[in-house]
Amino acid sequence: MNGENNNMLEKILNLRDYVQKLEDISENIINHLNSLKDLDDSTRNIWTSDVKEFFHNTVSAWEVLTTITEGEPNLKNIDNSKSFLYAARNHLSKIISELKIFPSLKTSILIEKAFKECWDAFWIVLKNLLLEKEIVKPTKRVIKVSDLEYHLPCSVCGKSAVEFRIGYGRLDEKESLVFRGITLETSLNVKLANMLFKILQKKDLLGVHNFMKKYHSFEGVDAYCPECDKIYCWEHYNAREEYDDGFYDCTYGECPKGHKRMIDD
Repeated sequence: MNGENNNMLEKILNLRDYVQKLEDISENIINHLNSLKDLDDSTRNIWTSDVKEFFHNTVSAWEVLTTITEGEPNLKNIDNSKSFLYAARNHLSKIISELKIFPSLKTSILIEKAFKECWDAFWIVLKNLLLEKEIVKPTKRVIKVSDLEYHLPCSVCGKSAVEFRIGYGRLDEKESLVFRGITLETSLNVKLANMLFKILQKKDLLGVHNFMKKYHSFEGVDAYCPECDKIYCWEHYNAREEYDDGFYDCTYGECPKGHKRMIDD
């Protein structure tokens, strides 16, 4: 590896210090949960599992990047690292909502601060790695894959953020109009496909959004920013899950221009 790559590898290995700090705080939280006599075993086990899963995702985000020691970094391991980071952030949101039941437990503040420092350090490395990779922006608002399938690419990076296809969803027993967005996958009546595909052929993103609001949910297309009239992937919509006492509440998205809305409830 050349000097530049060695320097990047050193920065990646230094991320371990941030991960270690999170490990120490996570262990303190688990020990505190085990010491709470008023907490039932079922709740204790669930909350402890959430903390472990949070830390596991953070470690995985780091370990994926260390694979550059085996060769040049590629978009796959960079994307995998980012996916683990987002998963860790979602688990942290859940943990914080659980620990709020105990206002005196200051470790919730500590772990939130420590993860923010870790997150920022990771993104410095990730952005430096991405500078070496050419990101091709999409030239189309709507991509027709076939007569039975359409994709909506992210307007920033070009990755597929939304898919509509005629086929079978995970729980379908009959052919459906399958929608996969950045927060969920669902199936609609296949008879609606012709209506939707005509809207897609016109590249009318607002029309697609309104279609989903009418036939699926008030949130419409989760990857769509109405004010921008653009589609964003999970990363570029900065999607964040929110929890209430450990239970999923909703997901908010905030586009690069600062427009924020609830994208899943």
